[in-house]
Amino acid sequence: MRDEIFNELAHLVAKHTAPTGGFFDTALPCLHLCRRNHHTEPMPCIYPLSLFLVVQGSQHLNFGDTLMTISKGQSALTTLDLPVVSNVLNASLDKPYLSLRIELDVMLLRKLDEQTAWQTTSSSLSDSLSVFDADEDLLNAILRLVKLLDNPKMSRHLAPLIEQEIALYILSSPHLPMLRRLLGNGTVEQKIAKAIAYFNKHYASKIEMDKLAGGLLMSASSFRQHFKKITGVSPLQYQKQLRLQQARRLMFKQKLDASGAAFEVGYESVSQFNREYARLFGQPPLRDMQRLKDDEMMFGRIV
Repeated sequence: MRDEIFNELAHLVAKHTAPTGGFFDTALPCLHLCRRNHHTEPMPCIYPLSLFLVVQGSQHLNFGDTLMTISKGQSALTTLDLPVVSNVLNASLDKPYLSLRIELDVMLLRKLDEQTAWQTTSSSLSDSLSVFDADEDLLNAILRLVKLLDNPKMSRHLAPLIEQEIALYILSSPHLPMLRRLLGNGTVEQKIAKAIAYFNKHYASKIEMDKLAGGLLMSASSFRQHFKKITGVSPLQYQKQLRLQQARRLMFKQKLDASGAAFEVGYESVSQFNREYARLFGQPPLRDMQRLKDDEMMFGRIV
């Protein structure tokens, strides 16, 4: 049965992505698809609160000091905007890497968790990312959601119901212990989630970390310790990655030059921006933009 589900999912993901590959939004705001026809080099990115499912192939995820492989049939759940390094391992034109990502509604998860109040039976891999084999109930719900791409007449009515069903299956899965730490009031994870939301809004500004910690009712040392434990990086490194990721998007999509992008995201020194950009992405901005353009021409949209 699982093989039949994955065969159908692979067909649908391939159908709704371009043969050249890349990342693709869909008519369903929560659903995003990925197709790769070749292995990729490790690339830093930030994963939001989402459920990932590898439909075909495999990929590496490097999170903090942890390196894991996610293969066909495995689901990965991230509860915060996590900085990770990701790369596709197995992919070819004949058998591309295929995956999907479903963005989750934290308010819906909290409401359903309060209603169900299920007991946890196992612990998660970490405080913010867990990987488990997806069971058939969850897979069937995901398949029905993806099928709605071929039925736009019904998608507006059925998608919210299936999204709620998926959320319930996640809450009944081994992902629950990690989720509950995020959903519970006053938990350290919830405080760090608030800090991350602040970073996302104010990444271009100078942030006083001690003041931010105080606003979360945490000491400066405790804030830094828990932030790194949960996200894999320090608060300052997290803000730096947000700035560099945004600068990369501005240069690629809005055609800004390096100096324009640097100032836009809060850098005062272009030379410092160039050094830190090359350290994160492996090449200075100009060469990285050329690489992205070449990849886009060969393999489709990538950013």
